Formats: sequence, structure tokens, C-alpha cells
Amino acid sequence: MRDDPSETIRSLTEQTDEVSKIVVAVGSKALHEKLAAKKLEHAKCFYVRPDFSKPLGERVATAINKALAEEKLAEYDYVLKVDADVILPPDFIEKNLANLPDFIGSGGSAMLFKTSAFLKAFKGKYPEVFADDTYVASKFLYKGYNVKRWRRQPQFRKRETQHHSYRHELQRGIEWYKLGYEPLHVLDYPREFIYDQCERKPFIDRIFPVLGYFLAILRRMTRYEFAPWIFHMQVRRLLYGKQFEY
Repeated sequence: MRDDPSETIRSLTEQTDEVSKIVVAVGSKALHEKLAAKKLEHAKCFYVRPDFSKPLGERVATAINKALAEEKLAEYDYVLKVDADVILPPDFIEKNLANLPDFIGSGGSAMLFKTSAFLKAFKGKYPEVFADDTYVASKFLYKGYNVKRWRRQPQFRKRETQHHSYRHELQRGIEWYKLGYEPLHVLDYPREFIYDQCERKPFIDRIFPVLGYFLAILRRMTRYEFAPWIFHMQVRRLLYGKQFEY
């Protein structure tokens, strides 16, 4: 919401499958004024004041919902959610819609929903949760929709390495519990710390999510409706290997 989306917008206008409308939610007044001055022909931009008391995922979801509220979703076949640091190859939409998926994505930087499926599964409202991308994919899978990974991958501008606060990492672990992750997957997470030393990532990135997960268990926090299904599928994966493509 705070990165300049000009290159992203350009990549959308150059798609071989025409994009009907581009709506841009901006979390910076200065950037909003900059974009307004450009008088972008193909994009509608508006400012969304970010609530920094909320995690990033929730702030982004709030902005998405404000963008969705501006449109009559039933008039569109698909909705593409894309971050401002993403550049799409010209045939990105064409290739990924070849099999007419209900949802396609891998990570939250770019996700494509079939509008009819989104309206039915989510009532047209994007979930305002910590791990919004995982939540969306998990719910579509749980509901039995056609969920795929990208056939044509998005490209990313170079990102700076970011380290989150311990509160953020604790919340990540709590979200794992709410999503239905089983303990062995969570306990295996710190094992990767030894490999992270090459990238000099702090240990906090590995240990606090685990603490958050078990804290959520102790507090018996409410889990999402699909959590038992996710738990079951992860156990099956441990026993029998990967069960589905996504």
C-alpha cells in the first residue's frame, strides 16, 4: 500500500487478456498525491488510512475490502489481488486462466479469484486476518473449489530484508494454531534456523512463532472453521506424502 505501484499498473495494462478495471488502494497520502498528479488513465486510486495497531495482513485486507466495496463484483469474471512490488509478465493472466480455476496463487503477493466462487465462499468480503493469503487458499480448498498454483509466475522487484518484532512473530504462531497446523510441522520450524545463519536471520524469527502456537493451545483460542480439516490433511501428509497439488 505504500510502494509506488506504477510499474505494476503498467504490467496490468500490457496483459494479453484485457483487464477491465484497475483499482489501487494507497496507504500513503504523499504517494496518493503523486499518483493523482500523474492522472493515470487506466487506474482508479484512493487513499486508505492505515491502522498501525493492526498486523500488516489485516491492514492490507482492510484496504482490499474498501477497494472491493467500490465495485459491483458480480459484473466481473475474476478479481486479481496484486501487491505494488509485483511485475506481471504480459501473458500472466492468460496462462493462469487456461484451466479456469476458482482460485490460483502461491503466497499473498498475487492471487486470482473467480468472482462467483469468492462471492459464495466469502460473501464478497476479503478476510481481515493475520495470514490472509493462507486463510483464503485454505478456505477455498476446504470448500472443495478448484485451487491451483501459478502456471505463469509473477515477478518481483528487489525487496529489502525485513525482520519483524517478537509480537509479530508470536502472532504468526497463534495464527498457525487458528489455521489448524499440527504440532510436528510447527516444531520442525526452528530446525531451519541452522540454514538461516547464512542469511543472518535472527533466532527470534524461528522461536517466537512456536511459542505463540503453544500459547494459543494453552489459551484454547477459537480456531477457524476449516482448522480440523487442515490438521487432518497435514497428518495425512506426514503419513502418506503430499495429497493435493496446492
